[in-house]
Order: sequence, then structure tokens, then C-alpha cells
Amino acid sequence: MRRILCLVFFLAVVIAPDCQTYRAHKDAGTISVTGTVRYSDLEGGFWLIQGDDGTTYDPVASGLPTEFQKEGLRVRIEAKPRPDLASSHMAGTIVEIQKIERI
Repeated sequence: MRRILCLVFFLAVVIAPDCQTYRAHKDAGTISVTGTVRYSDLEGGFWLIQGDDGTTYDPVASGLPTEFQKEGLRVRIEAKPRPDLASSHMAGTIVEIQKIERI
């Protein structure tokens, strides 16, 4: 019986923070970012956005649209942070782009 209680306690400690992270993601709104498109040749190459705020944004899902894949291009994006996802890029904050425009 003591083993079962220990197991239940352990699972509660491990699972509870993940539930809060999911809830925070689910309620998270979009962010507006102005930045510069950059190409990284790590992990086979990928496009990212270096925000003017100093944060690097890693677009996931459909990634950065082809017409915006130009080194040094200035863009403004509206994006949804995706803390529930992981990326092999390990380049910065993972976001799902909702809207993108050149500036």
C-alpha cells in the first residue's frame, strides 16, 4: 500500500506542472514581433526571426512562408507561442505564425 501511495504522489508531482503548462499555452494569446529574417545552417538549415527585442523566434508548423525566406528581410509577425512543442533547432522561442508582413 505504501508503494502505491508513493507512486501516486510521484505521478502527481510530475504531471501537475505539465497540466499547468498546457493550460497556460491554451490561454496564451498572440504576440506581435518586429524583427529580421535569418538563416541558420545548423541541423540541415532553417529560417528564424531575430526579434528587435533580442529574442530569437523559431517558426514551426508550416514554418516561414517561402516568399519571406530572404536573409536580412525586415518583417512584422503576429504569432502564438508554442511552449508545448519541441524543436531540434534549439534556436529560440517556438512560435506558430498567424500573420506576417514585410516592413
